Amino acid sequence: MRYARFLTIIGMVVLAVAVISGPAYAGLEDILYEKGQITKEEWLKAKADVEKAMGPLEKLDEWQKKVSKLPILSDKFNIGLNVLQVQFLQNEANVRDAGSADNRFFIRRAELIAWGKVNDYLPRWHMLADFGALSNVTANLAGGSNNQILREAYVDIVPALIAQPYIDRIRIGQYRIPVGIEGSLSSGLIDFVNRNYITQTPGSSGGGVVGTTTANVTGTGVGGTIDFIPERDIYVDLKSKPLEQLELDLGIMNGNGINGLSTVDNNSQKDFFGRARVKPRKDMFFSFGTIAGQSTNLNSRNGGRGLGVYDRYIADFQIKPEIIPGLWLQGEFAWGHDAPAVRTSSPLETFPARSRGVVRTGWYVYGKYLFQSGWLKNWELLGRYEEFDPSTHLSQDMLYRTTVGINYYFANLPPKVQAKFMINYEFRSRGGNGPNTTTTPLDEFGNDALLVQLHVRWF
Repeated sequence: MRYARFLTIIGMVVLAVAVISGPAYAGLEDILYEKGQITKEEWLKAKADVEKAMGPLEKLDEWQKKVSKLPILSDKFNIGLNVLQVQFLQNEANVRDAGSADNRFFIRRAELIAWGKVNDYLPRWHMLADFGALSNVTANLAGGSNNQILREAYVDIVPALIAQPYIDRIRIGQYRIPVGIEGSLSSGLIDFVNRNYITQTPGSSGGGVVGTTTANVTGTGVGGTIDFIPERDIYVDLKSKPLEQLELDLGIMNGNGINGLSTVDNNSQKDFFGRARVKPRKDMFFSFGTIAGQSTNLNSRNGGRGLGVYDRYIADFQIKPEIIPGLWLQGEFAWGHDAPAVRTSSPLETFPARSRGVVRTGWYVYGKYLFQSGWLKNWELLGRYEEFDPSTHLSQDMLYRTTVGINYYFANLPPKVQAKFMINYEFRSRGGNGPNTTTTPLDEFGNDALLVQLHVRWF
């Protein structure tokens, strides 16, 4: 771990001192090229002329707009590839039984998106389907099937145009929960191959978590899926922008994740969420979000929750300093309680039903730098360090991960192609599954991993 942290520190220093300019993108020549009004040679020449005339900061702004926004081809209907990810995973954990392997080549995600506008009162409808296998997440395990192809479906409503931006819009449907940064960000825009542990908490092949519904109480700690900060749910969200520097979200949701994974909505009381994001400058923001509600151990798929109340709190920041174009710094810290399951006995700790039981914490920081000229043009260096504590009541259950990575952006492809080649190496370790336990050679989250991925967006 010392070696991994040292690499991360060195990476951050390299990112901070690198100052260089980058590629530019223009809108008009792209549109003319798409409509067949100009030839490819004329399109390339026009782009070169614009790039020559722009400064470093303008170039970076244009680049970020190009890779982060979905172009609107028409008001009524649009369709495109949100992301196609072809991934190779080489895991240093030992090979498991039942046909599993420590390396795989597979389709990580295959997301098709459709969206459009009805009128000013219905400014956005949105649907996203993922045809990738549900089991292809981070573990080197076989099996699993995809029973949640429809990932997102929502419509935005503007109750009264005169009320904007104080009541900017109301979003109704299934979508990413607007809490935190990475969890609310499209998979087509994430910087690393794997999301952080706050959003995608790892499970374990043995033992159960104190507070889960499993009957296995001999092993405790991080067994099972904790679902710390859920990514998506069905909800109603009120969006408001009372000030230019302030964005607000307030909503109510099922609290049961994506429909289709369970035949029972096991949270009839519903959950509440909210987020306030402050933008003191255009190159940075800070925000605080929360989720609070109740859960039950009846047909619960939220592995870390039992019968009673639970809560989540998350603080985050993002800085893209204007004085160093290409540099990006980001971090999140999350904590919260999970209601304990009803248990007849436990060798390590006991919580009464409907009480606040397990306390969990997680955090990460990362930095990246995009080279924008010279022989490293379109290459990006990344580094991330993170920790997750599945139960502050227990020892020997901490998870640590340091990720170093390189991305190459295919920046000079025709318009609406947003692709990159990603290489990540993850230094993984954890203390075990609770007191008197150790990490086993079969534990994929206690052993390092190499991930290589081709990531394509196309509209």
